[in-house]
Amino acid sequence: MTTAFLPPSCSSTSSCDSNSPVTDGFADVLVGLQYGDEGKAKIIDTLAPGYDVIARFNGGANAGHTIDTPQGRIALKQLPSGVFHPHAMLYIGSGCAINPWKLADEIEQLRQMGISLEGRLRISARAALVQPHHIAMDRRGSETIGTTGNGIGPCYADRALRVRNDTRVNLMLGDLLGNEADTVVAMREIFTRMINADGGTSPWVAEMSDLLLGLPGVAKQLRAYVEPDRAWLTTRVKAGAKVLFEGAQSVLLDVVDGSQPFVTSSHTVPAYAYVGGDLSPKYHRRTIGVAKAIMSRVGRGPFPSELGGERSAQYCHDASQSKTGKSEEASRFSPDKLLRSNDPFDVGTALRMLTGEYGTGTGRPRRIGMLDLAQLRDVIKMHAVDCVYLNKVDCLAHYLHSAYQGVPMRLHRDVVSGDVMPDILIYPGLTEQSLTLGREGKVDAVMNSFIDFIERHIGAPLAGLGLGPERASLVSLAEHSPKPVATLSPHD
Repeated sequence: MTTAFLPPSCSSTSSCDSNSPVTDGFADVLVGLQYGDEGKAKIIDTLAPGYDVIARFNGGANAGHTIDTPQGRIALKQLPSGVFHPHAMLYIGSGCAINPWKLADEIEQLRQMGISLEGRLRISARAALVQPHHIAMDRRGSETIGTTGNGIGPCYADRALRVRNDTRVNLMLGDLLGNEADTVVAMREIFTRMINADGGTSPWVAEMSDLLLGLPGVAKQLRAYVEPDRAWLTTRVKAGAKVLFEGAQSVLLDVVDGSQPFVTSSHTVPAYAYVGGDLSPKYHRRTIGVAKAIMSRVGRGPFPSELGGERSAQYCHDASQSKTGKSEEASRFSPDKLLRSNDPFDVGTALRMLTGEYGTGTGRPRRIGMLDLAQLRDVIKMHAVDCVYLNKVDCLAHYLHSAYQGVPMRLHRDVVSGDVMPDILIYPGLTEQSLTLGREGKVDAVMNSFIDFIERHIGAPLAGLGLGPERASLVSLAEHSPKPVATLSPHD
């Protein structure tokens, strides 16, 4: 007789409460559901007390996570967002691309804030090493896609290429630990070949040479954090540790699943946490999604709900090239006046200014769009997202003073013919009074109706609402026990 094997826990709850009764170790995965910058770091910072390890599994210094804490604001680029929780171990997996110079600076910045990572931070020795020629290559070709110029794409490309011109180009962080001198020499040779091929005209020769000169000192700073044991995280989970994987960028920017070529260079989908994060998928418990009510996108690529459409995309691209950012827009425009315009492009500009939608690392103006419930529903279904945190709900109040006189949202409506077609709905029911009560932690009938509307259209329960940048502004909805989400009828 054959006995079917069942894993210890196959249950899925509608809440994101990390304190549910699970005796064995497990891992939850938190990812952004849009184009990045959804406020994932704030959610991780809030959930961190319920976990023993906060881990990164993809991306590099191209991912900026901003956290507002009692100690101050910090924009983390490579470190997991649990740095302000002393009990939590921090792990950077092999799926990440490490810029050693920037990582050392980040660690030093935290040290100056009184936060030590000694004994807490472990970095996989197999993480890819961003090299000077990667940064130079990225800056040279970043305009087409709209990358941050941090060398992440060329670094991942060299990981796949492995060898170029009989020279190994896939260097890992562990190479600095095992053979520092040869690693520095190898980097210098690769960069020298590149500038020679350019006829010695590269504008970044001096800067990249300085990076190489400083590498031995940086390696000394990072040596204590490098983890050669591939089973480091597995060992802890087997002993009962609870892990929260933190995704960089977001699922719509996945190198395979996103809209080519306007994507990031790593895998951002939740399933990749168990490859880039160095843990077996059998420990997976729950997938947590983060979205924001005022959508944004940096760089080129499709953006169906963009306010101003192609005009907005071109404006933001040109502004990025000319280094036009927050201060320049503040000196040129009146957001209150633009908000009252009948032109969606003007409304998008006003929302960017009023909600601070500028790149964390670059200062680039982000393209702004209305909340896209149709897109969210597709992403949630594709990646089996269990629950969603919706940030920047407080910012929807700006729409109430616009020509929309309500909150515009993009959704799919099932018409009588059976065709599914995109449509824009103006949600009229949200009020400033309800948003004010929400900031005080009170969910009134108006807000409950809004929550119910969102849940029905995205096909997943909301676990919390972000009503401001601070920790205290996150309203948990776990106690509301979200109802099962009904399938939309043609008349909804």
